[in-house]
Amino acid sequence: MKTEYRIYDQELELRASKDGDNQILEGYAALYDVESRLIPENGKRFIEIIDKGAFRDVLKGDVYLTFNHSKDRILARTINNSLTLTENDKGLYFRAVLNNTSIAKDVYEMVLRGDIAENSFAFQVGEGQKWERNGEGVPLRRISKIANLSDVSVVTNAAYPQTEVYARGFEEFEDEHIKDLVRINEEPYKDMVHLLQLKNK
Repeated sequence: MKTEYRIYDQELELRASKDGDNQILEGYAALYDVESRLIPENGKRFIEIIDKGAFRDVLKGDVYLTFNHSKDRILARTINNSLTLTENDKGLYFRAVLNNTSIAKDVYEMVLRGDIAENSFAFQVGEGQKWERNGEGVPLRRISKIANLSDVSVVTNAAYPQTEVYARGFEEFEDEHIKDLVRINEEPYKDMVHLLQLKNK
């Protein structure tokens, strides 16, 4: 399984605050039952929805809070209880007591001033996914179970990194769609060129 990265357009409530001498960052890394923006992958696009409870099995793992998904810029970590992850009806919520490093202080100040306002997460999906189409015919991946959560991250770059992690499941889904179109066609081969064009869009 390869690692995927997701960033949401919706309000994730990233906040900076003080608890005594501690600098705190908290907010949502992921939202449940919300359609993502169109995700570009290998020249194609799809939408994604994460089902409620999808993170249940990874909450007790060793997860980092990072800046821009860099393991050289660690801000907190679950293994030492400086990062806490919890699920609620809205999504995956995190609260971090930042370490006393220069990058953590810089990130805190940038969030406090509003220079940074986006969260992301890095994850892997195994069998906990299925493909369908939404009402507009756009491919939709529904994730019911996250297999691994590498990190949650405060990010400045809202672009989706290009990955090939979804490719096999998506291609199989598209192949089945083409077969279904052929089956319902009275003359299966007359529109084959058109069907292949649909597949390659």
